[in-house]
Amino acid sequence: MTTRQHSSFAIVFILGLLAMLMPLSIDMYLPALPVISAQFGVPAGSTQMTLSTYILGFALGQLIYGPMADSFGRKPVVLGGTLVFAAAAVACALAQTIDQLIVMRFFHGLAAAAASMVINALMRDIYPKEEFSRMMSFVMLVTTIAPLMAPIVGGWVLVWLSWHYIFWILAVAAILASAMIFFLIKETLPPERRQPFHIRTTIGNFAALFRHKRVLSYMLASGFSFAGMFSFLSAGPFVYIEINHVAPENFGYYFALNIVFLFVMTIFNSRFVRRIGALNMFRSGLWIQFIMAAWMVISALLGLGFWWLALRRLWAVCRWCHPMRWRSFLMSFPIWRERHLRWQEPSVLA
Repeated sequence: MTTRQHSSFAIVFILGLLAMLMPLSIDMYLPALPVISAQFGVPAGSTQMTLSTYILGFALGQLIYGPMADSFGRKPVVLGGTLVFAAAAVACALAQTIDQLIVMRFFHGLAAAAASMVINALMRDIYPKEEFSRMMSFVMLVTTIAPLMAPIVGGWVLVWLSWHYIFWILAVAAILASAMIFFLIKETLPPERRQPFHIRTTIGNFAALFRHKRVLSYMLASGFSFAGMFSFLSAGPFVYIEINHVAPENFGYYFALNIVFLFVMTIFNSRFVRRIGALNMFRSGLWIQFIMAAWMVISALLGLGFWWLALRRLWAVCRWCHPMRWRSFLMSFPIWRERHLRWQEPSVLA
């Protein structure tokens, strides 16, 4: 299937909207976490579970959506996942207790994984090799802008309306994306190219993956690094808003510093990884992240106050110095190129 059969603008717009759903559904409601905690009368830890269950659902979803897309086609998987995403967002908006919200966020993340997993396959099916990288760069640009703007928008929605409307906005965006997928996206994987879906084969691939100690070590290192990032995502709103008295509508501007520095470090990686080496970049990122994390602990114990938040930006950036490069190691292993294993790396990492 070639670009002549699709409107390039429409395809990139739709896939960009799909790519936005995952970061929006995390970052947009971050300013509302303290408000949700107060409204339901629960401790911060209970509200933070809404993020934890979302990530858990997202990770588990990636285990199955890739093989399902190879078996049943791209369109049914991404369309079904986006519709469930919309339904879960509505359920989150209507949640009456924190327990209901925690459960619904699990299904929210489970559905969000469908779009994230299938976008790359759709792009490869539609565009020839020469066009794929160029078109994918536009989609990646959207995924960079979305977390930059999401907490800012979420903060102002919280001020003008309530946290419920954040999920209503997500539901509307997902319904809009579903409609465009249904009417404008054609199935890109013909029946003769589809692979049977065997759960035993998928599990066997995972078992083979975990037998490679070097691969596993890189995954664990990056996984713990991501864990630090998500610790910030869940605790950051409370630290900013409740401890340092940052207004919810201003939280997004502080959070945006993460994205700006992330973009800068991505450029740094692309320019210097060949000169420094992927392994050295990997190790340096881990060490710098460790030092910055230790500095945060010391600054908190010494009562240095708001200054630690500024240096927190550097820690968040350094967390990206190495995971962006770990794929270069994993691609050196033949097992990583197995058809189904290419879908499984993000879920194991998450």
